[in-house]
Amino acid sequence: MQFYQMYAYRLNESRKRVLANCQQKWDNGFRIQGKPVVQKAKVLDIQAGEPCWCVGTIYCEMKYKPNVLEEVVNDTYGTKAPVKSYTDPEGTDEIMLEDESGRVLLVGDIITNTPFVTGTVVGVLGMEAEAGTFQVVDICYPQAIPQAPQARAQGKSVALISGLGATSDDPKLSLKLRLLQDLLSGDIASANSISSVARLIMCGDSVGSRENDNISGALDELGSFMANILTSLPVTILPGANDPSERSLPQQPLHKALFKRALKPYFAEVNSEIFESVTNPCWLDLEGIQVLVSSGQNVDDMCKYVIPYLGTEQLRDTIEHRLDLIEASLKWQNLAPTAPDTLWCYPYKDTDPFIMNEWPHVYIIGNQPSYGYRKVLLEDKVEVVLITLPKFNTSGQFVILDLGTLNAEIITIDA
Repeated sequence: MQFYQMYAYRLNESRKRVLANCQQKWDNGFRIQGKPVVQKAKVLDIQAGEPCWCVGTIYCEMKYKPNVLEEVVNDTYGTKAPVKSYTDPEGTDEIMLEDESGRVLLVGDIITNTPFVTGTVVGVLGMEAEAGTFQVVDICYPQAIPQAPQARAQGKSVALISGLGATSDDPKLSLKLRLLQDLLSGDIASANSISSVARLIMCGDSVGSRENDNISGALDELGSFMANILTSLPVTILPGANDPSERSLPQQPLHKALFKRALKPYFAEVNSEIFESVTNPCWLDLEGIQVLVSSGQNVDDMCKYVIPYLGTEQLRDTIEHRLDLIEASLKWQNLAPTAPDTLWCYPYKDTDPFIMNEWPHVYIIGNQPSYGYRKVLLEDKVEVVLITLPKFNTSGQFVILDLGTLNAEIITIDA
Protein backbone atom coordinates (compact mmCIF):
# COMPACT_ATOMS: atom_id res chain seq x y z
CA MET A 1 0.00 0.00 0.00
CA GLN A 2 1.52 3.30 -1.11
CA PHE A 3 0.52 5.12 2.09
CA TYR A 4 1.91 2.59 4.57
CA GLN A 5 5.21 4.44 5.01
CA MET A 6 3.42 7.68 5.80
CA TYR A 7 1.25 5.97 8.44
CA ALA A 8 4.33 4.28 9.93
CA TYR A 9 6.24 7.56 10.10
CA ARG A 10 3.28 9.29 11.78
CA LEU A 11 2.94 6.59 14.42
CA ASN A 12 6.67 6.44 15.15
CA GLU A 13 7.09 10.21 15.34
CA SER A 14 3.95 10.95 17.36
CA ARG A 15 4.37 7.91 19.60
CA LYS A 16 7.48 9.48 21.18
CA ARG A 17 5.47 12.53 22.25
CA VAL A 18 2.53 10.50 23.55
CA LEU A 19 4.78 8.07 25.44
CA ALA A 20 6.42 10.94 27.29
CA ASN A 21 3.03 12.15 28.56
CA CYS A 22 1.74 8.63 29.33
CA GLN A 23 4.81 7.75 31.38
CA GLN A 24 4.49 10.93 33.39
CA LYS A 25 0.77 10.40 33.93
CA TRP A 26 0.38 6.65 34.46
CA ASP A 27 3.72 5.25 35.60
CA ASN A 28 5.15 5.35 39.13
CA GLY A 29 2.68 3.08 40.88
CA PHE A 30 -0.57 4.11 39.15
CA ARG A 31 -3.33 1.57 39.95
CA ILE A 32 -6.78 0.53 38.70
CA GLN A 33 -9.00 -1.43 41.11
CA GLY A 34 -5.95 -1.93 43.31
CA LYS A 35 -3.90 -3.48 40.52
CA PRO A 36 -0.72 -1.82 39.22
CA VAL A 37 -0.90 -0.48 35.67
CA VAL A 38 1.68 -1.73 33.16
CA GLN A 39 2.76 -0.42 29.78
CA LYS A 40 2.13 -2.56 26.71
CA ALA A 41 4.49 -2.01 23.79
CA LYS A 42 2.00 -3.43 21.29
CA VAL A 43 -1.78 -3.57 21.00
CA LEU A 44 -1.76 -7.37 20.74
CA ASP A 45 0.18 -7.64 24.03
CA ILE A 46 -2.93 -6.57 25.96
CA GLN A 47 -4.16 -9.37 28.25
CA ALA A 48 -7.46 -9.97 30.01
CA GLY A 49 -7.75 -8.74 33.59
CA GLU A 50 -4.52 -6.74 33.50
CA PRO A 51 -4.76 -2.92 33.81
CA CYS A 52 -2.49 -1.36 31.21
CA TRP A 53 -1.91 1.46 28.81
CA CYS A 54 -0.87 1.41 25.18
CA VAL A 55 -0.12 3.93 22.43
CA GLY A 56 -1.43 3.61 18.89
CA THR A 57 -3.26 5.26 16.02
CA ILE A 58 -7.02 5.77 16.09
CA TYR A 59 -8.93 4.06 13.29
CA CYS A 60 -12.65 4.77 12.82
CA GLU A 61 -14.75 2.05 11.18
CA MET A 62 -17.82 3.90 9.91
CA LYS A 63 -20.79 2.92 7.83
CA TYR A 64 -20.54 5.73 5.27
CA LYS A 65 -16.77 6.22 5.26
CA PRO A 66 -15.16 5.70 1.83
CA ASN A 67 -12.51 3.01 1.45
CA VAL A 68 -9.23 4.50 0.27
CA LEU A 69 -7.84 1.11 -0.78
CA GLU A 70 -10.83 0.49 -3.05
CA GLU A 71 -10.47 4.01 -4.48
CA VAL A 72 -6.80 3.46 -5.33
CA VAL A 73 -7.55 0.07 -6.89
CA ASN A 74 -10.46 1.51 -8.89
CA ASP A 75 -8.46 4.63 -9.84
CA THR A 76 -11.01 6.95 -8.21
CA TYR A 77 -8.74 8.25 -5.42
CA GLY A 78 -8.79 12.04 -5.56
CA THR A 79 -12.22 12.43 -7.15
CA LYS A 80 -14.67 14.65 -5.33
CA ALA A 81 -16.41 12.88 -2.42
CA PRO A 82 -20.21 13.32 -2.35
CA VAL A 83 -20.60 11.96 1.21
CA LYS A 84 -21.70 14.63 3.72
CA SER A 85 -21.08 12.52 6.81
CA TYR A 86 -19.38 9.21 7.57
CA THR A 87 -21.22 8.52 10.83
CA ASP A 88 -24.17 6.22 11.34
CA PRO A 89 -26.94 7.77 13.50
CA GLU A 90 -27.88 4.21 14.52
CA GLY A 91 -24.60 3.89 16.42
CA THR A 92 -22.85 1.12 14.48
CA ASP A 93 -19.57 3.06 14.18
CA GLU A 94 -16.51 1.57 15.90
CA ILE A 95 -13.40 3.28 17.28
CA MET A 96 -10.21 1.19 17.30
CA LEU A 97 -6.59 1.56 18.35
CA GLU A 98 -4.06 0.10 15.94
CA ASP A 99 -0.32 -0.30 15.57
CA GLU A 100 2.05 -2.55 13.64
CA SER A 101 0.72 -5.62 15.46
CA GLY A 102 -3.02 -5.24 15.00
CA ARG A 103 -6.18 -3.53 16.28
CA VAL A 104 -8.29 -3.50 19.41
CA LEU A 105 -11.85 -2.15 19.74
CA LEU A 106 -12.16 0.74 22.21
CA VAL A 107 -15.29 0.98 24.38
CA GLY A 108 -16.47 2.97 27.39
CA ASP A 109 -18.18 6.26 28.20
CA ILE A 110 -15.03 8.27 27.56
CA ILE A 111 -14.88 6.85 24.02
CA THR A 112 -18.54 7.69 23.41
CA ASN A 113 -18.12 11.25 24.67
CA THR A 114 -14.77 12.12 23.04
CA PRO A 115 -14.50 13.21 19.39
CA PHE A 116 -12.20 10.92 17.42
CA VAL A 117 -11.04 10.89 13.82
CA THR A 118 -8.90 8.37 12.00
CA GLY A 119 -5.17 9.06 12.09
CA THR A 120 -4.73 10.60 15.55
CA VAL A 121 -2.06 9.05 17.78
CA VAL A 122 -3.06 8.72 21.45
CA GLY A 123 -2.44 6.66 24.55
CA VAL A 124 -5.32 4.81 26.23
CA LEU A 125 -5.56 3.48 29.78
CA GLY A 126 -7.87 0.65 30.79
CA MET A 127 -8.40 -3.08 30.77
CA GLU A 128 -9.48 -5.72 28.30
CA ALA A 129 -13.21 -6.28 28.80
CA GLU A 130 -13.39 -9.30 26.49
CA ALA A 131 -11.25 -10.66 23.69
CA GLY A 132 -10.44 -7.84 21.27
CA THR A 133 -12.27 -5.17 23.32
CA PHE A 134 -10.55 -2.60 25.54
CA GLN A 135 -12.48 -0.70 28.23
CA VAL A 136 -10.96 2.80 28.29
CA VAL A 137 -10.92 4.92 31.46
CA ASP A 138 -8.50 7.66 30.39
CA ILE A 139 -6.84 9.10 27.26
CA CYS A 140 -3.46 10.77 26.86
CA TYR A 141 -2.34 13.11 24.09
CA PRO A 142 1.13 14.15 22.87
CA GLN A 143 3.34 16.22 25.14
CA ALA A 144 3.47 19.97 24.56
CA ILE A 145 5.36 21.35 21.58
CA PRO A 146 7.01 24.78 21.54
CA GLN A 147 5.53 28.05 20.35
CA ALA A 148 7.80 30.75 18.94
CA PRO A 149 8.19 33.98 20.92
CA GLN A 150 5.54 36.46 19.86
CA ALA A 151 6.38 39.89 18.45
CA ARG A 152 3.24 42.02 18.30
CA ALA A 153 3.10 44.54 15.46
CA GLN A 154 1.17 47.48 16.88
CA GLY A 155 -0.91 49.43 14.39
CA LYS A 156 -0.79 46.78 11.67
CA SER A 157 -3.47 44.34 10.52
CA VAL A 158 -4.21 41.90 7.72
CA ALA A 159 -7.41 41.25 5.78
CA LEU A 160 -8.53 37.62 5.62
CA ILE A 161 -10.95 36.33 3.01
CA SER A 162 -12.04 32.97 1.62
CA GLY A 163 -14.53 31.72 -0.93
CA LEU A 164 -14.21 34.75 -3.18
CA GLY A 165 -15.87 32.57 -5.81
CA ALA A 166 -14.96 34.69 -8.82
CA THR A 167 -17.07 34.05 -11.90
CA SER A 168 -17.76 35.91 -15.12
CA ASP A 169 -21.55 35.67 -15.00
CA ASP A 170 -22.65 36.96 -11.57
CA PRO A 171 -23.25 40.75 -11.65
CA LYS A 172 -24.12 40.91 -7.94
CA LEU A 173 -20.87 39.20 -6.96
CA SER A 174 -18.92 41.43 -9.35
CA LEU A 175 -20.37 44.46 -7.55
CA LYS A 176 -19.35 43.01 -4.17
CA LEU A 177 -15.84 42.44 -5.46
CA ARG A 178 -15.64 46.02 -6.74
CA LEU A 179 -16.78 47.35 -3.35
CA LEU A 180 -14.26 45.10 -1.60
CA GLN A 181 -11.53 46.31 -3.93
CA ASP A 182 -12.39 49.97 -3.33
CA LEU A 183 -12.58 49.42 0.43
CA LEU A 184 -9.19 47.70 0.68
CA SER A 185 -7.55 50.13 -1.73
CA GLY A 186 -8.74 53.14 0.24
CA ASP A 187 -10.86 54.50 -2.60
CA ILE A 188 -13.88 54.77 -0.30
CA ALA A 189 -14.02 55.83 3.34
CA SER A 190 -13.43 53.02 5.80
CA ALA A 191 -12.95 52.29 9.49
CA ASN A 192 -9.55 52.67 11.14
CA SER A 193 -9.17 48.87 11.24
CA ILE A 194 -9.26 48.72 7.43
CA SER A 195 -6.91 51.66 6.95
CA SER A 196 -4.24 49.75 8.90
CA VAL A 197 -4.42 46.66 6.63
CA ALA A 198 -0.94 45.73 5.38
CA ARG A 199 -1.77 42.57 3.38
CA LEU A 200 -4.71 40.61 1.94
CA ILE A 201 -4.65 36.84 2.53
CA MET A 202 -6.98 34.85 0.26
CA CYS A 203 -7.70 31.48 1.88
CA GLY A 204 -8.93 29.28 -0.96
CA ASP A 205 -11.88 28.88 -3.32
CA SER A 206 -11.09 32.14 -5.08
CA VAL A 207 -12.72 30.69 -8.21
CA GLY A 208 -16.42 29.81 -8.23
CA SER A 209 -15.95 26.23 -9.46
CA ARG A 210 -13.24 24.26 -11.20
CA GLU A 211 -15.97 22.40 -13.09
CA ASN A 212 -17.40 25.62 -14.51
CA ASP A 213 -17.45 25.67 -18.31
CA ASN A 214 -16.25 29.27 -18.24
CA ILE A 215 -13.24 28.72 -15.96
CA SER A 216 -11.17 31.00 -18.20
CA GLY A 217 -13.59 33.87 -17.65
CA ALA A 218 -13.60 33.25 -13.90
CA LEU A 219 -9.79 33.35 -13.81
CA ASP A 220 -9.79 36.60 -15.80
CA GLU A 221 -12.20 38.09 -13.26
CA LEU A 222 -10.01 36.92 -10.39
CA GLY A 223 -6.84 38.19 -12.08
CA SER A 224 -8.36 41.63 -12.67
CA PHE A 225 -9.50 41.86 -9.03
CA MET A 226 -6.07 40.90 -7.73
CA ALA A 227 -4.20 43.20 -10.13
CA ASN A 228 -6.27 46.15 -8.89
CA ILE A 229 -5.69 45.21 -5.24
CA LEU A 230 -1.95 44.80 -5.82
CA THR A 231 -1.56 48.44 -6.81
CA SER A 232 -2.03 49.34 -3.14
CA LEU A 233 -1.79 46.13 -1.08
CA PRO A 234 0.36 42.95 -1.06
CA VAL A 235 -1.57 39.70 -1.59
CA THR A 236 -1.05 36.11 -0.46
CA ILE A 237 -3.23 33.47 -2.12
CA LEU A 238 -3.81 29.80 -1.23
CA PRO A 239 -5.56 27.29 -3.50
CA GLY A 240 -8.76 25.64 -2.31
CA ALA A 241 -11.07 22.77 -3.21
CA ASN A 242 -12.72 24.71 -6.06
CA ASP A 243 -9.56 26.21 -7.49
CA PRO A 244 -7.62 24.85 -10.51
CA SER A 245 -5.00 23.03 -8.44
CA GLU A 246 -4.26 19.40 -7.60
CA ARG A 247 -6.88 18.13 -5.09
CA SER A 248 -4.34 16.24 -2.99
CA LEU A 249 -2.91 18.03 0.04
CA PRO A 250 -0.70 19.92 0.34
CA GLN A 251 -2.18 21.71 -2.66
CA GLN A 252 0.51 23.35 -4.75
CA PRO A 253 0.53 27.13 -5.34
CA LEU A 254 -1.71 28.44 -8.11
CA HIS A 255 0.45 28.67 -11.22
CA LYS A 256 1.17 32.05 -12.73
CA ALA A 257 0.05 30.81 -16.16
CA LEU A 258 -3.54 30.76 -14.86
CA PHE A 259 -3.67 34.54 -14.64
CA LYS A 260 -2.44 35.37 -18.14
CA ARG A 261 -1.15 38.93 -18.37
CA ALA A 262 -2.98 40.53 -15.45
CA LEU A 263 -0.48 39.48 -12.79
CA LYS A 264 2.65 39.02 -14.91
CA PRO A 265 4.58 41.93 -13.32
CA TYR A 266 3.96 40.54 -9.83
CA PHE A 267 5.50 37.12 -10.45
CA ALA A 268 8.99 38.55 -10.79
CA GLU A 269 11.39 37.66 -7.99
CA VAL A 270 11.72 41.29 -6.92
CA ASN A 271 7.98 41.33 -6.26
CA SER A 272 7.84 38.16 -4.16
CA GLU A 273 6.90 40.21 -1.09
CA ILE A 274 4.12 41.93 -3.01
CA PHE A 275 2.45 38.84 -4.48
CA GLU A 276 2.76 35.41 -2.87
CA SER A 277 1.18 32.24 -4.27
CA VAL A 278 1.57 29.59 -1.56
CA THR A 279 0.58 26.02 -0.73
CA ASN A 280 -2.54 24.91 1.11
CA PRO A 281 -2.00 24.53 4.02
CA CYS A 282 0.86 26.91 4.75
CA TRP A 283 2.73 28.73 7.49
CA LEU A 284 3.10 32.52 7.29
CA ASP A 285 5.26 34.86 9.32
CA LEU A 286 3.28 38.08 9.68
CA GLU A 287 5.38 40.67 11.49
CA GLY A 288 6.65 38.02 13.90
CA ILE A 289 3.25 36.36 14.34
CA GLN A 290 3.38 32.69 13.29
CA VAL A 291 0.18 31.96 11.38
CA LEU A 292 -1.04 28.58 10.16
CA VAL A 293 -3.53 28.84 7.30
CA SER A 294 -5.79 26.22 5.71
CA SER A 295 -8.42 26.56 3.00
CA GLY A 296 -10.67 24.29 5.05
CA GLN A 297 -10.70 20.82 3.49
CA ASN A 298 -9.00 19.29 6.53
CA VAL A 299 -11.63 20.62 8.93
CA ASP A 300 -14.52 19.76 6.60
CA ASP A 301 -13.33 16.15 6.51
CA MET A 302 -12.85 15.88 10.27
CA CYS A 303 -16.42 17.10 10.77
CA LYS A 304 -17.73 14.15 8.77
CA TYR A 305 -16.45 11.82 11.50
CA VAL A 306 -18.32 13.41 14.38
CA ILE A 307 -21.31 15.36 13.07
CA PRO A 308 -24.12 13.20 11.59
CA TYR A 309 -25.73 14.84 8.57
CA LEU A 310 -29.18 14.07 9.94
CA GLY A 311 -28.26 14.18 13.62
CA THR A 312 -30.11 15.70 16.56
CA GLU A 313 -30.10 19.43 17.29
CA GLN A 314 -27.11 18.94 19.61
CA LEU A 315 -25.11 17.17 16.91
CA ARG A 316 -25.76 19.49 13.99
CA ASP A 317 -22.92 21.25 12.29
CA THR A 318 -22.37 24.52 14.17
CA ILE A 319 -19.32 26.74 14.14
CA GLU A 320 -18.79 25.92 17.83
CA HIS A 321 -18.56 22.22 16.98
CA ARG A 322 -16.02 23.07 14.30
CA LEU A 323 -13.97 25.20 16.68
CA ASP A 324 -14.00 22.27 19.13
CA LEU A 325 -12.55 20.01 16.44
CA ILE A 326 -9.98 22.58 15.36
CA GLU A 327 -8.88 22.92 18.98
CA ALA A 328 -8.70 19.12 19.26
CA SER A 329 -6.44 18.94 16.19
CA LEU A 330 -3.98 21.25 17.98
CA LYS A 331 -3.95 18.84 20.93
CA TRP A 332 -3.47 15.92 18.50
CA GLN A 333 -0.67 17.98 16.87
CA ASN A 334 -1.79 16.95 13.41
CA LEU A 335 -3.22 19.40 10.91
CA ALA A 336 -4.85 16.72 8.76
CA PRO A 337 -5.02 13.41 10.65
CA THR A 338 -7.64 11.96 8.30
CA ALA A 339 -5.20 12.12 5.37
CA PRO A 340 -4.76 9.83 3.54
CA ASP A 341 -7.68 7.70 4.81
CA THR A 342 -10.48 10.03 3.72
CA LEU A 343 -8.63 13.21 2.79
CA TRP A 344 -6.53 13.05 -0.34
CA CYS A 345 -2.83 13.69 -0.01
CA TYR A 346 0.48 12.77 -1.61
CA PRO A 347 1.95 9.39 -0.56
CA TYR A 348 4.89 10.66 1.47
CA LYS A 349 7.53 8.11 2.43
CA ASP A 350 9.82 9.56 5.08
CA THR A 351 7.67 12.30 6.53
CA ASP A 352 4.17 13.46 7.41
CA PRO A 353 3.91 17.16 6.51
CA PHE A 354 0.78 17.54 8.63
CA ILE A 355 2.44 16.77 11.98
CA MET A 356 2.88 19.99 13.94
CA ASN A 357 6.33 20.58 15.40
CA GLU A 358 5.31 23.87 16.94
CA TRP A 359 2.04 25.59 17.79
CA PRO A 360 1.08 28.72 15.83
CA HIS A 361 0.01 31.99 17.39
CA VAL A 362 -2.99 32.08 15.04
CA TYR A 363 -4.72 29.30 13.10
CA ILE A 364 -6.95 30.47 10.23
CA ILE A 365 -9.37 28.14 8.44
CA GLY A 366 -11.16 29.28 5.30
CA ASN A 367 -14.46 28.33 3.65
CA GLN A 368 -16.38 27.49 6.81
CA PRO A 369 -20.15 27.85 7.39
CA SER A 370 -19.70 31.12 9.33
CA TYR A 371 -17.24 33.37 11.11
CA GLY A 372 -15.80 32.05 14.35
CA TYR A 373 -13.20 33.31 16.83
CA ARG A 374 -11.79 31.57 19.88
CA LYS A 375 -8.73 31.86 22.09
CA VAL A 376 -7.67 28.42 23.32
CA LEU A 377 -5.26 27.57 26.12
CA LEU A 378 -3.18 24.48 25.44
CA GLU A 379 -0.66 22.60 27.56
CA ASP A 380 2.13 24.70 29.14
CA LYS A 381 -0.23 27.72 29.02
CA VAL A 382 0.25 28.15 25.28
CA GLU A 383 -2.44 30.41 23.78
CA VAL A 384 -3.59 30.05 20.17
CA VAL A 385 -6.20 32.16 18.38
CA LEU A 386 -8.59 30.23 16.11
CA ILE A 387 -10.39 32.04 13.28
CA THR A 388 -12.86 30.53 10.82
CA LEU A 389 -13.73 32.47 7.69
CA PRO A 390 -17.06 32.29 5.83
CA LYS A 391 -17.31 32.18 2.05
CA PHE A 392 -17.32 35.72 0.71
CA ASN A 393 -19.43 34.95 -2.35
CA THR A 394 -22.41 33.90 -0.18
CA SER A 395 -21.87 36.01 2.95
CA GLY A 396 -20.19 39.18 1.68
CA GLN A 397 -17.95 38.94 4.74
CA PHE A 398 -14.23 39.17 5.37
CA VAL A 399 -12.15 39.54 8.54
CA ILE A 400 -9.59 42.05 9.79
CA LEU A 401 -6.95 40.57 12.13
CA ASP A 402 -5.09 43.07 14.32
CA LEU A 403 -1.46 41.91 14.51
CA GLY A 404 -0.93 43.88 17.71
CA THR A 405 -3.78 42.49 19.80
CA LEU A 406 -4.71 39.39 17.74
CA ASN A 407 -8.32 40.52 17.98
CA ALA A 408 -10.47 40.10 14.88
CA GLU A 409 -13.32 42.08 13.34
CA ILE A 410 -15.87 40.81 10.84
CA ILE A 411 -16.75 43.19 7.98
CA THR A 412 -19.87 42.74 5.83
CA ILE A 413 -20.31 44.15 2.32
CA ASP A 414 -23.90 44.44 1.15
CA ALA A 415 -24.59 44.79 -2.53
